[in-house]
Amino acid sequence: MHAHWAQRDYPAPADQVFAAALLSIQEQHHEVKSKDDGNRTVDFHVGTTAWSWGYNMRLTVSPIDQGHARAIVGISRSGGKTVSWGSGSKEVRKILAGIDAELASRKASLRQQ
Repeated sequence: MHAHWAQRDYPAPADQVFAAALLSIQEQHHEVKSKDDGNRTVDFHVGTTAWSWGYNMRLTVSPIDQGHARAIVGISRSGGKTVSWGSGSKEVRKILAGIDAELASRKASLRQQ
């Protein structure tokens, strides 16, 4: 089960949403561990802070229909059961917002051509 804040639907095809997700993750300087373009999944690590060991996250993009896709971020804590204060929701929201921004800027650049 994932929390409601860990998924978002986008008015764009799954391949575009996946490309935007990769850009969003890179722009926030998270470390990509592996990606699978065929299944549209990417595993990445969100950094360690003074009070958290960080998180291993997996983002999956699945098509809803031709023009819409859903991104879901799953979290598994890294560093074992040690102290970790957040649920990772802040980072997840940033990544999902980053996908929105990438899709919006792509639409804007398409309009200008």
